[in-house]
Amino acid sequence: MTKPAFEDILLLNGAASLGKAAVLCSMIDNEHDDEIVVFLAKYGIKSVITRAGGNGENLKNKILRNTFGAAENSGIMAVTPKNRHAVVTLVEEILRSLEGPLINVSGGGLKIGLTVHDKDLAMSVFGTVGLPGLNIDREVSATRVLHHCLEN
Repeated sequence: MTKPAFEDILLLNGAASLGKAAVLCSMIDNEHDDEIVVFLAKYGIKSVITRAGGNGENLKNKILRNTFGAAENSGIMAVTPKNRHAVVTLVEEILRSLEGPLINVSGGGLKIGLTVHDKDLAMSVFGTVGLPGLNIDREVSATRVLHHCLEN
């Protein structure tokens, strides 16, 4: 069996899927981060990859701060109040989907992919959360897309 090409995963009905692009960024092995960013640029998708790790509320705080830092410092979108609101909205939705008793007390590490095409913004996270000392880790992932939310 041959490995699928990135195109086979990225394309949806012949067009690049922004959500799938964010998923690829969050799930690709670390040594291929730069390759996926260059690949997505061929489809007009700006992307950036960052990470967040910590415990409980600290993990949530780092997800927000690292996402903001990556979005604003990478140049994938203009730094405006409206664009910042879009990032906050995505982070809120991602955190809401991960919310539960375990995430509040666990530690973890997540890889975060952000992608932009025109006025659309997508975010995906993938990683593990677990209880320190118990050797219990769970893989978690979440993806959200906001359409027509960005300004130049």
